[in-house]
Amino acid sequence: MKFIDLLEEDSMLINYHFISKKRLFEQVGQLLGHTKSEGLTIYHSLLAREKLGNTSLGTGIAIPHGKCLEPGDIRVCLIKLSQPADYDAVDNQPVSIVIGLVFPEVTKPEHHRLLKETAGLFRQHVLYEKLMHLEEKNQIMEVILEAFEACNS
Repeated sequence: MKFIDLLEEDSMLINYHFISKKRLFEQVGQLLGHTKSEGLTIYHSLLAREKLGNTSLGTGIAIPHGKCLEPGDIRVCLIKLSQPADYDAVDNQPVSIVIGLVFPEVTKPEHHRLLKETAGLFRQHVLYEKLMHLEEKNQIMEVILEAFEACNS
């Protein structure tokens, strides 16, 4: 199970206007929830996790994540902000790319591994720089796939 295998163009949002973390988490819930109720559950899960500690990686990337899905279900999204935003990041740098991850309520080691590998993939400054210059979802997918393959070759 790899991030690139889970990401779909329908779960990507380009040029999202950041207002607040809460609004961002609502958007992640809308992108990943199959129903309005499920979207709200995802929102609350992301909010609860963020209260435990900031989910920014630094260098312009944040990975808000939560646990609320049924066993075996994992959902991911990518949101590229229209402008870098204050996310209270660990390095005090504004965030431009948000990777949302939602796991089952009861996580397994492979879920922790997916989160760790996703964080490692998106910590690459070269990947971040390439993504910042792209506006087309298919191009973003290609660049992420190339970066993933480079990490695992």
